[in-house]
Amino acid sequence: MSQVEVDVVDKAKGRKAPPAAWVFFQRWLANPLSMGSIVPSSIGLRKLVTNNVICGPEEIVVEFGGGTGAITRALLEAGVPAERVWSVEIDGELASFLHKTYPDVNVVHGDCREIEKFIGAELVGKVGTIVVGIPMVMLPVDLQKEIVAAIFRVLPEGRRFLLYTYCATSPLDMKKLGLKGKRLGWTPRNFPPASVWGYSKAV
Repeated sequence: MSQVEVDVVDKAKGRKAPPAAWVFFQRWLANPLSMGSIVPSSIGLRKLVTNNVICGPEEIVVEFGGGTGAITRALLEAGVPAERVWSVEIDGELASFLHKTYPDVNVVHGDCREIEKFIGAELVGKVGTIVVGIPMVMLPVDLQKEIVAAIFRVLPEGRRFLLYTYCATSPLDMKKLGLKGKRLGWTPRNFPPASVWGYSKAV
């Protein structure tokens, strides 16, 4: 696995941040394959995600691919305390925007495959839900396997992770990745229409 510099984004100061939709679109133009859509997640998709999030009293919620914070905001509005939300974003500009917008959230600029290093040993096994916003269907299977392995290294035994997608069917090959899963819901009130899937270990 290639090493990606870990940069916990400093608290932002200074000028007002540009609108999230504009930042999202700019990053899409810069690297279309890293973004699943040209616009942030809709209200319908955000609600579908938060309706399936589990976060116990001592647990945290982790995002893989925080983007401009549409799901981050939904988690906060659903009652997850900011200090218990961890958002991992590999794009430096998006990570900076996230921290400016949500300074109390744990925003990390880095590779989600290194999630253990970001949250620390004390929080391994105390992750209520991981929400994957990365366009996994565009990634090679070997990279998908590494991301899934990282997820299950920090999730409690028996827990599932969530993945939202614009595919009509499962974006992950469950047999190849050793998963079982099901579509938890679908919303046409998103562009493009989106689904939320829940996946756990097949064993």
